[in-house]
Amino acid sequence: MRFKLALLTFLIIFLSSCAIFGGYTGKHSRSTSLVQFLYPDGDLPMQDLPNPVLNLPLKVGLAFVPASRDLVFSQSYKTQMLEDVKSAFESRGYIDEITIIPEIYLRKENGFNALEQIKRLYTLDVIALVSYDQTTHRDDNVLSLSYLTVVGAYIFPGTSYEVNTLIDLAVIDIESHSILFRAAGTSGGKGATTLVGKNRAFRKKQSGGFEQAMQQMQDNLQVELGKFEQRLRERKPDEKIQVKHRQDYSGGSTPLSLLLLLVLLSLVKSYARKNN
Repeated sequence: MRFKLALLTFLIIFLSSCAIFGGYTGKHSRSTSLVQFLYPDGDLPMQDLPNPVLNLPLKVGLAFVPASRDLVFSQSYKTQMLEDVKSAFESRGYIDEITIIPEIYLRKENGFNALEQIKRLYTLDVIALVSYDQTTHRDDNVLSLSYLTVVGAYIFPGTSYEVNTLIDLAVIDIESHSILFRAAGTSGGKGATTLVGKNRAFRKKQSGGFEQAMQQMQDNLQVELGKFEQRLRERKPDEKIQVKHRQDYSGGSTPLSLLLLLVLLSLVKSYARKNN
């Protein structure tokens, strides 16, 4: 009888240990792939793409590369993130308007066929696609031995974790299928949590890492937008991008007629002062 009781106790402890140590150790990734979205069949273009022809000011779309399954970042949360990114584009004179594209429109079809449909629907020139890769590593430390007791699961941080996040934004000319420029941001963080509080701790660190990486990406985006604006102005001989201006757009510079008018007014004022 005692042997059976001891065996039963051992099995309970062994199975509990397996559940504890086996269930919360390992790696979990959550990501969206720009390349996989643009080329779902895996066939990357082997020949040179046509040179982009941009009609300034640009009409820009902004969206997340759709995720097949996302339990951490809700659509409303990601939309708010895109609103923050949108402000970086709005300050540029060569951009006419920027529109946030609902993710559902990118789920219907993959690749450039989806982008062509969105282009017609929203009258876009280019689209900025945001992709991300977030990895959570979880390992039970020595304090996890306390999880064999009820109290230990509540008060001892026996689960160590590390969250690393990469966010990438690619601005794509839809007509030529060319990537005009990119901006990226990263973040990393570590921590330890109790067994009971692990889910809340993971979500908090994942959301915080996402926001930090987004902020760094936005800072880098401002730099890349400035570099791109300089490319459009300089138009070096080896520049592949061709620039055209829409009617009534002067590229952010002062029209020649206005300059001549200002010079004429200055001469008139100077002549009037001399006569007085």
